Amino acid sequence: MPIKTILLHMANDERHGARIETAVALAKRFDAFVEVLYIASPVTMPAAVTGRGASYAFLAEATAIAHEKAEEVEREVRAALKDCSYSWTVEEGDHVEQLAARAVYADLAIVTQSHPAHLEDRVLLQVPDRLPLEVPCPTLVLPYDQPATAGFGKHIVVAWKNVREASLAVRNAMTFLTAADRVTVLTLEPPGGRGEDQARDIMVFLERHGVRTHHQAQLHRDGDVGEAILDGARQVGADMLVMGCYGHSRLREMVLGGATRTILRTMHIPALMSH
Repeated sequence: MPIKTILLHMANDERHGARIETAVALAKRFDAFVEVLYIASPVTMPAAVTGRGASYAFLAEATAIAHEKAEEVEREVRAALKDCSYSWTVEEGDHVEQLAARAVYADLAIVTQSHPAHLEDRVLLQVPDRLPLEVPCPTLVLPYDQPATAGFGKHIVVAWKNVREASLAVRNAMTFLTAADRVTVLTLEPPGGRGEDQARDIMVFLERHGVRTHHQAQLHRDGDVGEAILDGARQVGADMLVMGCYGHSRLREMVLGGATRTILRTMHIPALMSH
């Protein structure tokens, strides 16, 4: 499916500028509309916990500050997107719930990796952790420390395993894959494994869509699957990762697969995730 509507997460956080620049670049590249959703509820105190340990005065003050910040961010957005079609909306509430409600009508959602050193990111906000599990469109997660001007998508690694999530991720990434200069299908293989057999069918599938691919079999005995995937991406010099997001989210309880958790925690390149 072509990317024609991009949902851009905006908040009072340090990395909103990088998300804006990424959205602008992709909107121009794919001739897409950008729906900018600024959520004024404090990123350190999502709606799910406002009734516990947070005073009404604190929330009111923090929300007022976020609304003031919204005016500043809106000016940034309007200047950056002046040559693109876009909308600007301010809402309050749980960030993931607000984004999920709009992602139904988007082809791509853009968020930023949680910063491992920030308590509010690791414990409370969890936008990149929760969002891919709750939306129908793919989620582009940008590394927290990636420069705003960094380009990506020239060499894409597809983390492949013959499961539904990985297949959906490939289909959702087709616009990026057909535009890439190089696509590597990465499989994890035990010692003595036959990687060609595991990758052959998906490579044929992509070839029929006009995507020339290369295969990289990453030797994997034990240990963290997510680390093995990121190591493989580094070895081939990839600048973007496409993968299925594994886990489930039920009644605010989130259980991520080990590989997904590791990649969201230690990723060094943008990851396009689908569940």
